[in-house]
Amino acid sequence: MKRPILTGALMAACALVLLGFAQAQGDRLIIGSTSEVSGFDPLTAVDVPSFERINVIMEPLVVFDRGLGLQPRLATAWQFSDDGLTLAFDLREDVLFHDGRAFTSEDVRFTFESVLDPDTGAVNRPLYTAIGTIDTPDPYRVVFNLNTPTAFLINNIARQPIVPANAAEDFNLRPVGTGPYQFESQVRDDRLVLRRFDDYWGGAGSIEFLEFRVIPENATRLLAFEAGEIDVTQGQLPPEELPRLEEDPRFVLERTPGTGYTYLGMNTISEPLDDVRVRQALNHLIPREGIVERVMNGNAFPGISMILPTMPWFNPDVRRYPYDPELARELLEEAGVDFSEPLRLYTNDNAVRIQVAEILNFEFSQIGLDLQVSIEEFGAFIDRILNSDDYDMFILGWGGQLDPDRATIRQFHSGEPGSSNFTYYANPRVDELLDVATATDPTSQESIDLYREIQEIVVEESPFAFIFYTEETALYQSYVGGWSVHPYSPNTYQDAHLITKDR
Repeated sequence: MKRPILTGALMAACALVLLGFAQAQGDRLIIGSTSEVSGFDPLTAVDVPSFERINVIMEPLVVFDRGLGLQPRLATAWQFSDDGLTLAFDLREDVLFHDGRAFTSEDVRFTFESVLDPDTGAVNRPLYTAIGTIDTPDPYRVVFNLNTPTAFLINNIARQPIVPANAAEDFNLRPVGTGPYQFESQVRDDRLVLRRFDDYWGGAGSIEFLEFRVIPENATRLLAFEAGEIDVTQGQLPPEELPRLEEDPRFVLERTPGTGYTYLGMNTISEPLDDVRVRQALNHLIPREGIVERVMNGNAFPGISMILPTMPWFNPDVRRYPYDPELARELLEEAGVDFSEPLRLYTNDNAVRIQVAEILNFEFSQIGLDLQVSIEEFGAFIDRILNSDDYDMFILGWGGQLDPDRATIRQFHSGEPGSSNFTYYANPRVDELLDVATATDPTSQESIDLYREIQEIVVEESPFAFIFYTEETALYQSYVGGWSVHPYSPNTYQDAHLITKDR
């Protein structure tokens, strides 16, 4: 069979097609993501994958930069009063929403009043209940009047993107914000396309489209990256591949200590986990060092408590749970527990969490405990944890634990502030300490002492088994510029308008 002969015209046409493809690719940044979003409404979303996208579409008043300092965003300046009872912001005057409407202080008031409205169902409402009233003396100034001084309120405000006061009913599906990119289209469990917002106050980016592709399996996502189908990704990668990737000149791999941890949560109102001895026993069945070495390939640190060891509030003297099956067996015998029914463990379709679940299944079986492991799609898993108590245990993670209040009050307070107390943990002394600590000067020794006592009690009573502290990894093609790893992963694409693609 003769090979076809390409005429000059045909060759020119092919060249134009290829050029057009290259240009299209150059106008589109492909981002590999670990999971689908649970929704786009920042009032109700709680997960990192959702906020990776939300923080490109919408913006808060201030943001965490890569050094974890606070930087202006929709606000240009802010100031606490001397008595700590007012927090005032000056706002940018040149900001438009994607629908062309001007951003003003009314949008800020609408956002935070919506957060505080119990009917909204904002999961993080307790973080903002110190706000009593909100004044808007002019379109570009907003004043929060506080019921009580709240040490870390400014950090929480940095995590709350502003929702337009005219938000439509389908906002959770078709969001509108002030960010550098606007919603274009979405195919669930496949991809989200964002289009450049040419009227962005910070200057339009050079890349026309961002495309988030959902690839839960770490190895599959890496294969897509190495095949050139993905330009950037931040999140878990096959740990055993990291040394090779660091040596490959085609790629850039960056690593930095993260701001979170992975943990085993235990439902403290579910028998037999309502017995602290059982929870302590299971804590001793976790081979943390082995998980860090073999599952994470050293790309993590063994877990100790909810406070990162780099923070001044960390308590180095809390109880440790070394891997000790015999001690676990003794504690279970002391508790006299009947394990005729299996313990139900849930997690999502994340490769590392699946591996950890498999390890726990094996370790529990070695002393006669039957573990029933269920792997769910991320949205279904989060819905289970958020909206039911239909589980005995779960493997999940917390990110962005940049201050001790964020790392404790939602997870371990038994009252209204405990909006994310998925283990139903309750201790009156812990509640009391948390209430005092949240209003205490964070630079004081009193603050340190309060959070160290909180850690001592919680770690002893074991609603969580802290497995490992995370390390953030970012991988991008060498032709990508203006982007770098962010230790607070929800913010990793917040400056997408600065990213370039020389291809």
